Amino acid sequence: MEDLRTLSLIGRCRKINLPIFKIPFILFELNQLYGKSINSLKIYKGLKTVIGELKKAGLKLSIVSSNSIENINEFLKNREINVFDNVYSSGSFFNKDRAIAHLMRKYNLNSQEVVYIGDEIRDTIACKKNNVRIIAVSWGYDSKELLKKANPNYIVDNPSQIIELIKAEI
Repeated sequence: MEDLRTLSLIGRCRKINLPIFKIPFILFELNQLYGKSINSLKIYKGLKTVIGELKKAGLKLSIVSSNSIENINEFLKNREINVFDNVYSSGSFFNKDRAIAHLMRKYNLNSQEVVYIGDEIRDTIACKKNNVRIIAVSWGYDSKELLKKANPNYIVDNPSQIIELIKAEI
């Protein structure tokens, strides 16, 4: 599994012999499987505290994900972290940039008012398309080495670094 984290999306598809055009077709099934495994998923150590501190600081918190809203809300409810102002599903594996743009328009935000925290190259690409600053986390889906190639604004190795960066940015 660690080997897959170091590969691009196309590299991962090649490694597991999955034609890239099939990704949209298997997303429904992946969301179903994710939903069935929600109770066994754990939140990364220290992240719940960081989310609480960001909320206490008066920040509006949103989630933008290609996962379903139902799965996200169930995970948050089970972990008792129902502090998000907005949970938004991009509805597609490939449209995160549009989802970010939609939320910015909906809430009349300019790019300087938004800081995105993500764990994939796709997140960095989507943020760059919207001129949004991104903090990439090294413990998520893509490896730190792969994240560096996308050139995010920041890369952090533990949740407490997020608080430090946000405090410096706001």
